[in-house]
Amino acid sequence: MLIDMSALRYEIDAADRRLIGALRRRGRASITELAQLTGMARGTVQSRLQRLVDVGVITGWGPDLDPRASDHPVVAFTTLSIAQGTHDAVVRALAAMPEVLEVHVVTGAGDLLCRIVARSNDQLHELIQELVAIDGIVRSDSQLALHSPVQRTLADLVGR
Repeated sequence: MLIDMSALRYEIDAADRRLIGALRRRGRASITELAQLTGMARGTVQSRLQRLVDVGVITGWGPDLDPRASDHPVVAFTTLSIAQGTHDAVVRALAAMPEVLEVHVVTGAGDLLCRIVARSNDQLHELIQELVAIDGIVRSDSQLALHSPVQRTLADLVGR
């Protein structure tokens, strides 16, 4: 897999995949444990890990949380249609809302797809009202996630 981040190009190789897989399975493992899990030398693990962070392949270390186990069990996906020329301002406004977990520029009927979490359906309604009040948002269409039987991260795929 070739990662292209602006001027940086980095190709994830089999050893990186083993390291990412080990991190996904044992996120709190020490460098020594990661070396044992991957079959690589401790120094190799440490330098590869640092390089993966430096080039932006690994972007965070936080735990993944199941929304049902948090105080925000309601998950919704909202497609937003926006007025031409308002993209940057709308994205900044969405980024300022902590319940908006993801914003994707998409093709199709809308312009942006957002993953939103809420404490309740009532709070979700309030959040959607905040969204549609943002200058530049013309239309919204929301779907409530009833159940999420498959949840994985990119690290699960790369670390296979």
